[in-house]
Amino acid sequence: MCGVSGFLNFNQKLIKNDLISYANEMNDSLRMRGPDFSDFWLEKNINLVLCHTRLSIIDLDKRANQPMISKNNRFVIVLNGEIYNFLSIKKDLTKLGVNFRTQGDTEVLLEAISHYGIEKSLKLIEGMFAFVLWDKYEKKLILVRDRLGIKPLYYYFDKVTFAFASEIKAIRRLDWLDFSLDKKSITSYVRLNYIPAPNSIYKNIRKVLPGEMITVNLEKHIKKKRFWSFQKLRSFDKEDVKIDYENKLHDLLRKKVKSHLIADVPVGVFLSGGVDSSLITSITSEVSEKKINTFTIGFENSSFDEAKYAREVSRHLGTNHNEVYFNNNIFLDLIEKISDVYDEPFADSSQLPTLLLSQITQKKVKVSISGDGADELFGGYYRYFIANRFNKLIIDSPVFFKNLIYVIITKTPKWVWENIGVILSKKYGKRQFADKLLKLSNVIKDSDENVFYFRLISNINNPEDCVLNKNERSFIIFDSIIEREFPNFIERMQLIDTLKYLPDDILTKVDRASMHYSLEVRVPFLDHEIVEFSKNIPLRMKIQNGKGKIILKKILRNYLPDKLVEREKMGFGIPLNFLIEKKLSNYIESLLYSKEIQNQEIFDINFYKTKWNEHKTKKRDWKFLFWNFFVFQKWFSRWNSVG
Repeated sequence: MCGVSGFLNFNQKLIKNDLISYANEMNDSLRMRGPDFSDFWLEKNINLVLCHTRLSIIDLDKRANQPMISKNNRFVIVLNGEIYNFLSIKKDLTKLGVNFRTQGDTEVLLEAISHYGIEKSLKLIEGMFAFVLWDKYEKKLILVRDRLGIKPLYYYFDKVTFAFASEIKAIRRLDWLDFSLDKKSITSYVRLNYIPAPNSIYKNIRKVLPGEMITVNLEKHIKKKRFWSFQKLRSFDKEDVKIDYENKLHDLLRKKVKSHLIADVPVGVFLSGGVDSSLITSITSEVSEKKINTFTIGFENSSFDEAKYAREVSRHLGTNHNEVYFNNNIFLDLIEKISDVYDEPFADSSQLPTLLLSQITQKKVKVSISGDGADELFGGYYRYFIANRFNKLIIDSPVFFKNLIYVIITKTPKWVWENIGVILSKKYGKRQFADKLLKLSNVIKDSDENVFYFRLISNINNPEDCVLNKNERSFIIFDSIIEREFPNFIERMQLIDTLKYLPDDILTKVDRASMHYSLEVRVPFLDHEIVEFSKNIPLRMKIQNGKGKIILKKILRNYLPDKLVEREKMGFGIPLNFLIEKKLSNYIESLLYSKEIQNQEIFDINFYKTKWNEHKTKKRDWKFLFWNFFVFQKWFSRWNSVG
């Protein structure tokens, strides 16, 4: 895993020393992504710079360093990621007479492009990757991001400069660029806690989409093309009774986990004790030739602690288990890192435990395997169960009945629902039961499925109320084509979550947190063969009777007893109320009454003051809204005044 960056300056006013200076600046900003080696490549006649910082994982020899030039001297590449099937591609290229000077995957990708062309090579490769290729003959830059968006890639474009980087902080080192804020993106951030691609916090910076290839030439022409699309994958119209979905998926997982273990450095596994990580750990233990290291973190607050489950899974599988316990105060130290780690506003509060987990894991291994992606593909989110359980109640019931339910939920004191939640069985979601009911009350009067889903994923129903700029960008959720092609509501939610929430929230969270500690994280569930196969698995094998990931649990029972398979989904939560009310309250209040916030001319402070009063008096729980607000202010103070 690495950091890539660079730029093409069309005005050609920079001298060689300028290019070198900016190249070093960009590499320095991404040092944590690649602490083992850094270098750059220049073509000073056209003011082109390609930069790379390397985290050495496969082939530790210096000959595998980047930027790397193809044997035919046509292409220069900087790559962030791993190509898992590089050995089979290398074997085929060797038959064509290609001699390799390295043992790594970068040279294989480079020579594949030289011999097969970029488009055929993209169809061949399996992995997680974001790379930039300079074609010396055709004088064009090519930016590519992997199919699911596991690895990030940003680009800046105006009349003077085209720049790119794994993280925005590298582009910010180019001090002549325009970093005006995109107010519409801020509205999206308030709603979602992240800024959905292709947009960013800045008007001139965009994200390469998952499965996208972007080409720019010296005439400033940009061409975009999708080489893979989850949305366009066609599912079988009917279940194929000839397919043994469970065993087929099990075999695929074995194959892909084994390929994800290829490395010349120690590899471990994130183990939370949930279905996803337990299954990945079980299969890793089965296919690995070595006893594996597993990693988890625990918290003194038992309502958020999953470490005991991870410990039981580890004991059953016989892994070398690493477990560290923390108290709530540790989060205060992590909060100070957020704006450096996430260089555009990002407020998924599970970023804090992800940082902690990455920190302890990196002390023993350089690569860790994660179970991310299973919730989206196999139906693990609570919103799917709500849709499955209450679809008829919400969508089809008479208006007076829905209004009655709304009144009952909203008028009953929150503490009553919390106590009821403790009593109810786990399948009804006893954790944060009041919050879940309040979210349900926000959507229960809607008859439109899209609005129902949109409100479920939003911090607040109308984020336009929070900001002075009342405009918000349209979202894929309102795409009529998607609604027509995916009439099943739950499958449509899974699709949108895979296209947006997964790359823009989950994968962003993990990439930035892990790379801040120079740790590579691999995600076998998101191998495109598994993703493509998951599309054809019948929904009943994913979600049934208010439970999700049915097929994964069946596979997991091959390794673990029922008591470790069937338990409540907890998620990677933190005591956010404790932080907001006990540790950050004075700071938030001072912000609400400061001239600094008013001078931003971004937020409607009177609106936030009203919500803050409701939160303090326990009338409503607005912890997620104020975490969102707090994170933005930390980001703004860190990045708004620097180049």
